[in-house]
Amino acid sequence: MIPLVTVDTNVLVSAGTISNTPPAQILDAWRIGRIELALSIPILQEVRAVLQRPYFVETSGWSKKKIDLFVSELQMGALVVGGNILVDVCRDPKDNMIFSCAVEASSNYIVSGNEDVLAVGNYRNIRVMSPRRFVDEILTT
Repeated sequence: MIPLVTVDTNVLVSAGTISNTPPAQILDAWRIGRIELALSIPILQEVRAVLQRPYFVETSGWSKKKIDLFVSELQMGALVVGGNILVDVCRDPKDNMIFSCAVEASSNYIVSGNEDVLAVGNYRNIRVMSPRRFVDEILTT
């Protein structure tokens, strides 16, 4: 069974902009079909917004075209849900969209570097893991 994984914005941005890291390994695993990604419209919108911030444009050197291609790759290759299920599980309400996506898509895992998200641990049979832990426990087995 190929795991279905909801990945937080911070992991996607890191995966796209910094190679040879656990987030990049997760993105690579998705690209070769070892995992499936479940994303939502709000997550994709947030990824685009973060990558368009002046800091990221400056440090990554990504053009608008490259940002568009990256977001398009995610949108075309992932299971994309609306993100319309309302949940109230996180200390920071903005992070509930990750859980909303995972529940709507019936994900097996949520991968995030956000401490508020990681603090949840498990939610409705969805394991919440850091990128390093996901690589070590799921991708290397």
